[in-house]
Amino acid sequence: MKAIGIVGVGYIGSLFLDELLDAGYDVSVVDVDDEQVRAATKRGASHAGTPAELARTTDAVVMALPGSPEVEATMEGEDGLLAGLEAGQVLVDATTTLPETSVACERLCRDRDVQFVEAPITGGSPRPGYHVMVGGTETAYGAAREILDAICDDHVRIGDVGDATVFKLALQLRYAGQQAVDAEVVEFCRDNGVDPSPLNEFLELGVWDRYFTGEYEQAIQGLGGLAIWHKDVGYARQVARENGTALPLAAVVHEAYKATVRRVDENEGHAAALIEYWRALNDAEDRDAR
Repeated sequence: MKAIGIVGVGYIGSLFLDELLDAGYDVSVVDVDDEQVRAATKRGASHAGTPAELARTTDAVVMALPGSPEVEATMEGEDGLLAGLEAGQVLVDATTTLPETSVACERLCRDRDVQFVEAPITGGSPRPGYHVMVGGTETAYGAAREILDAICDDHVRIGDVGDATVFKLALQLRYAGQQAVDAEVVEFCRDNGVDPSPLNEFLELGVWDRYFTGEYEQAIQGLGGLAIWHKDVGYARQVARENGTALPLAAVVHEAYKATVRRVDENEGHAAALIEYWRALNDAEDRDAR
């Protein structure tokens, strides 16, 4: 396997690009954002005009897109990936989507004898680096292993297609919930006249530093970090509704994210911006002015 294609060279896709180039692969990219494409070609990638062209000129393709609608649009259509994929190729989808999106992709790939795996990624583990959870058959996982070894620090097969996406959404529920609890704790201290900094400085609890600095902007290109949390918690709740799973805490956290999206700038990406919602509930602007 020598030539790899990447669909989507935003924040995650550009990380994949660097890793694959460093590993000696010939990499081609496609993206709807011309600026992202220019940045990728400056780093040594080739540019394909359409997903179909990308598939025809590579041995394997990695998708790193914002969500289910983008994956569905990339897969099908006259210029979509399916128009260019051939038997024996490998398709790795690193996008966090709905599980049903991955299941549909696998079915379409199976009809063309293409090996498909879902491979959502996380950088939130206490372990350093980026880690991938894989859903797919043992055969497909084996076919994708070379690519996975190159684009992440470690990977594990969770189960069949759909299982890894459910697992990733579970992680997002945990991350989002933990950030929300920490935001509430910090604001509880402040609203009651207590400096919250000993949470980290004395107890070393690892509360997100931006809760203390108020600097929420982050360098995630494309779908901003706050929108990612909003999207993924929403996906998890949709899966829960379809399967009758009760997620009372997730419902509250999701409402907080929805309220926060309305209050902060689109560039203020991370879950740290949640604290603005708690501050608003406690009239923090009036408190700070006193």
